[in-house]
Amino acid sequence: MKYEVQNWLKSKKAIIGLGATALLIMTGVFQYKLNTKVSDISSLKSNLSTCFSRVNQSYTAKVIGDSNSMYLESGFMKMTEECLAETNSFSEKVFAANAVKLGQALNAFISDVHWFHERIEESSNSFSDKDAEVILSNLSDRFEKLEMKYDNVDGEFISKEKSIILSKNNLMILLVTLCFIVPLLLLWDLAQRKNLDQRNSNSEKDAKDRIDSGEVIVHSEVANIIKDALEQNHLVYCSKLFSQFHALSSLNPVKDSVGQIQAMMTDKHITEEEIDNIWTKSEEIDCVVRNAEGGSSSELEDTVYIGPVADVDQILTKVVNHLSNKLLADGVIIDLNITDNLRIQGEAEAVEQVIYNIIMNSVKNCQVSDSTGRITIEGKKVGSKVFVNLTDSGNGFDKEFLSAVNGMTDSEDHVPLSLQISKELIEDSLGSVSFDNLYREGEVNGSKVQIVMTAGEVPVKRVASIKSGTKQEILEAIKEQSI
Repeated sequence: MKYEVQNWLKSKKAIIGLGATALLIMTGVFQYKLNTKVSDISSLKSNLSTCFSRVNQSYTAKVIGDSNSMYLESGFMKMTEECLAETNSFSEKVFAANAVKLGQALNAFISDVHWFHERIEESSNSFSDKDAEVILSNLSDRFEKLEMKYDNVDGEFISKEKSIILSKNNLMILLVTLCFIVPLLLLWDLAQRKNLDQRNSNSEKDAKDRIDSGEVIVHSEVANIIKDALEQNHLVYCSKLFSQFHALSSLNPVKDSVGQIQAMMTDKHITEEEIDNIWTKSEEIDCVVRNAEGGSSSELEDTVYIGPVADVDQILTKVVNHLSNKLLADGVIIDLNITDNLRIQGEAEAVEQVIYNIIMNSVKNCQVSDSTGRITIEGKKVGSKVFVNLTDSGNGFDKEFLSAVNGMTDSEDHVPLSLQISKELIEDSLGSVSFDNLYREGEVNGSKVQIVMTAGEVPVKRVASIKSGTKQEILEAIKEQSI
């Protein structure tokens, strides 16, 4: 899961960077708008407070009975109502249609102020002290209601201001976060590009060194260089296509008039020839030793094998072709390095089953491992024996399996049934199979299965002798041989 998330982030980092940058710009714009709105609300609160203080001045002048006060003049009270009208107009501009409740409360407050001013003017024109007292009492009640409505409108302004300030603080947190994220994304993208350039440079260097070395072309090494170069540039399907082509081309070399497609294999003819010579000399020495000990050569000669003979190359080709779709789907590469005309004593079907089981087990090991799945199959003849080595880059065998398969414990619960069957099939053909782990720097980095079987040759019928004579003479000679 972690690996998939990393790949997704790498593939989407450009979109993420552009999105973060756009979000940063939009956040800055919204932050500016919210700051402006907070400032406008503060102005509205200040204007409303000024207007209501003028209403309070008019009421105070009326209560103390200062009939000559400028606060009781019609012009002063009209200016107060104009102040409230401007405040209402500014409020509609700031909130538009987003504050219906506030607009209704403010309009009701302005209407009551207008009525209050009318009552003040009526009381100033009254000639009866009793009527003046009644009007003044009504004015006091009305002013108390005005104070309550003023507090209600002012509370609405404060609520809007707090809501906007909260949004502004949240945007500020987002803005600060993006100010850190955007540079980090840019630095990450720069580091990724630099790392990719470095890895591409290393791949080019490895390829150049391989060409300039003048050594024989190693199949697996060249495949690794090309596959790594494709994958590190995110050409995943190209890498899978190459893996499939690489596996099939190693099995079926083809030449045509346009170009040449053939498996890149290490030339080990000289090494194998030297090994065969050493093995032959060793057998000659053993024969001399046995003769010296009194044994006759006729007694020591092996009996001629007349059983079935299987071609190793044909078996491997058949099994790998059968598994080609699974190998491609799992991203596992198979490298084949088999000596030509390699034959063994045994049933081809049994050997096919063994190879199939071992390759399937290796594929499972490669699926668990984080490294690129790779299976290498090598086959060679040493003396009268044929060695087939199957190695993989998986997680290897566990200790319980190795103990059980090597006979160190009696329990076979840790040995998969397919490998038990494979071991029995090889032993039935007078061969042997061994299992072991591969190590690098003290850690397991793969597994190895070695199959050892007796080399076989296709029996060829030869003419033992030629005799001439009549039909009667030949029939008599055959009867004498049968007797």
